[in-house]
Amino acid sequence: MKLGISSAAFYGRMETEEAAEHLKAFDVDTCEVFLQTYSEYTRAFGQVVREKLGPVTVTSVHPKGTQFETDLFGSSVRQRADALQIFERVCIAGEMMGASFYVLHGPASYRHATRISGILRLPDVLPEMQKVAEKHGMEVLWENVSWCACRTPEDVHEILKMFPEQRFVLDVKQAKEMKVDPLEMACAMGDHLAHVHALDWDMEGKLTLPGQGVLDYRALLDLLRSFSYDGAVILEPYSYMTKDEEQVRESLRYLRSFM
Repeated sequence: MKLGISSAAFYGRMETEEAAEHLKAFDVDTCEVFLQTYSEYTRAFGQVVREKLGPVTVTSVHPKGTQFETDLFGSSVRQRADALQIFERVCIAGEMMGASFYVLHGPASYRHATRISGILRLPDVLPEMQKVAEKHGMEVLWENVSWCACRTPEDVHEILKMFPEQRFVLDVKQAKEMKVDPLEMACAMGDHLAHVHALDWDMEGKLTLPGQGVLDYRALLDLLRSFSYDGAVILEPYSYMTKDEEQVRESLRYLRSFM
């Protein structure tokens, strides 16, 4: 396994390229780059970020998916075409960074639970996205997100029935938001799990850095090893949690101790 951190840890405090340069201050093997806005979805910006990162490799790229991902599955032909163009721009930026994965939230599900089988044109759109990503040396991974369509182990099973080769991102905090045991979600993903976002929470449910909360990371990482998982574990805190950077370093040391 590889240990990493997301540039989203400094979202709102640093611009993306500044956050990328700052990641060199941490003992990590790799990172996830969070792209914040449309002007960053370019080949040139991908090159800038790659240079700023220095020796830190990029495992994945994660755009602000609320800008366009739901439109990928929209009812309008033009809407879908525009969204697919934006998606490919993200893949181009990711290619320049050397990223292997695009992290997909998928359609939002704000008011009513969206069933996987009810996502408009999913059988056509997701394979097209994978073709575009593959053209740029990347793969689309579907992340469990509490406010999107893939939220529960049952959703994962339904996706795999439709797309037996689809792989996933396990986000432990998003599982917690759905009151799902992250280990249960990991078991649903099994050997289709390719990427992990790490965070923790205390007895009251308040989000914390790993090592400050109640999640049994030894048990989680032992479970991942049982699937022969060899991907990255990416610390993905919110920016308000990273103001004390020594605590961030301590959390990274805590995660590495189980890897």
